[in-house]
Amino acid sequence: MSRLVAELPAPTTQNPVRAGRRRRSRQELLAYKILLPALGTVVVIVTIPFILAVVQSIQADDGTWVGLQNYARALSNPGFYDALRATGLYAVIVLPAEIVLGLGFALLVHRTVQSPGLRATLYILAVVPLVVPPVAVGVVARLIYAPGYGVLNVILERLGIIHQEIEWLSVPALAMFSVASVDIWQWTPFVYLVLFAGLQTVPKESVEAAQVDGATWWTQFVYIELHYLRPLFLLILFFRAADILRVFDHIFILTGGGPGTTTQLLSLYLYRVEFRFFQTGQGSALAVVVLVSISLLYTLVTRLLPLERT
Repeated sequence: MSRLVAELPAPTTQNPVRAGRRRRSRQELLAYKILLPALGTVVVIVTIPFILAVVQSIQADDGTWVGLQNYARALSNPGFYDALRATGLYAVIVLPAEIVLGLGFALLVHRTVQSPGLRATLYILAVVPLVVPPVAVGVVARLIYAPGYGVLNVILERLGIIHQEIEWLSVPALAMFSVASVDIWQWTPFVYLVLFAGLQTVPKESVEAAQVDGATWWTQFVYIELHYLRPLFLLILFFRAADILRVFDHIFILTGGGPGTTTQLLSLYLYRVEFRFFQTGQGSALAVVVLVSISLLYTLVTRLLPLERT
């Protein structure tokens, strides 16, 4: 009996909670090792330039420390608020148009196109505008809207719709419409691709049950499909708002910010402050303000608007 007891394994005294924590710490360490290259890249291309911008924003052009004077000068400049108004108007035109058109096209393809080949073709066609360089898009748009040789005026005149040339890029309201239409053409396919992918996640059982109960297409969209698209709308709004803050190429080619400051968006204003007037301190201060503002806005939106309904 004593021999059998001696041969039995000694009872373990390890705390299961402590073992679980040790296992979890190993998994976290492995996750950090996997994420290290990505985090290192972020530090190099984002964090370091941001720190340099902060340092430049509290220095004069000769390198002397001036504290918050650059921020005060930048925020008291009327041109900054003109650029904010132009950016806001641009966003009001572009965002609703892209969301409505992208959603409508996504619903149309999702409900009417059943052929996998045709869906793949539409997918490829939607990707094309996204991969075209913005400079090339601006040059092509210039050929459409430019006075004298613009294709749009020629077509309208031959159709008899107009009898004299329209100054698309010289009249303030038309200039904003022209630059906004280029953005809508290029980025509506992005909205379509995101929302179409979201529609593929809607359970077919729920849709079929609603159709059996006699639900209309609008009822089906509001009470079933919209629930799965809601997080994607938030994603689209944030990404497109961030893109609007940095849009530059096609506006610079089409109008250069004119006429006057009508289409001088925030990105063009920052460019002029930094590279036209060589006010490095104010330009860095504005860049820091914009980056911090968009970060705070994203934080507030993600906290106030939950991604999913429970």
